[in-house]
Amino acid sequence: MGGPGQKYRYGESYEETVHLTDGQRVHLRLMRPSDKEMLREGFEHLSPSSRYARFMAPKSRLTERELRYLTEVNGIDHFAMGAIRRHFVSKDQGVGSARFVRLADEPDTAEAAVTVLDDFQGIGLGSILLQRLIEAAWERDIRWFRNELLAENAASRRMIESLSPEVKFRNSGDGAIVATLPVPEPDRTPTLPGFFAGTAVHKLLSYAARAKVSIRPGATQPPGPPDSD
Repeated sequence: MGGPGQKYRYGESYEETVHLTDGQRVHLRLMRPSDKEMLREGFEHLSPSSRYARFMAPKSRLTERELRYLTEVNGIDHFAMGAIRRHFVSKDQGVGSARFVRLADEPDTAEAAVTVLDDFQGIGLGSILLQRLIEAAWERDIRWFRNELLAENAASRRMIESLSPEVKFRNSGDGAIVATLPVPEPDRTPTLPGFFAGTAVHKLLSYAARAKVSIRPGATQPPGPPDSD
């Protein structure tokens, strides 16, 4: 695993402008502690269904504790990237994020999550964020993404099980399914927009974004009960 001096493409100096399928331009960079207000405002623009799909509970706001957890990351074990719509006459707008959190007891495995504002869904941003997340994961020796899924009916369970023959499943014992998915190797695949759209990782996170399956909050959420501030 790379040490503090390791040079990553997706490190502190990484910045990139990408074009979405509708012609809009979005700026990508790593999450910063100073992004708390932008993240707060972005959350307020998520629809109730998108909030529920991300946090698995009705939620009206992010607490200060959650904002600290989501923005004050070390970039190696907890990696987070933001997508920003820049405006010339008003302040910048956070329109999406992608993150993974390494599991302490399995250092080659992490929980992953991608969130995109409703107005920016369906125009390629989620796929771009996932591709960058996969590449950043490989840089940091992450080879598996794991998520605990709540399949509320037989159709959802079949959808999960149809992801890929490479996906490993086990029951958690309380009605949930733990899915462990191989992270595609970027060096062996063309780095083209949308290339990972057919992978199990993309399908799983897309299902979750559309609330067809639910990802139980885990490492990508602040540990413990939220604070009251």
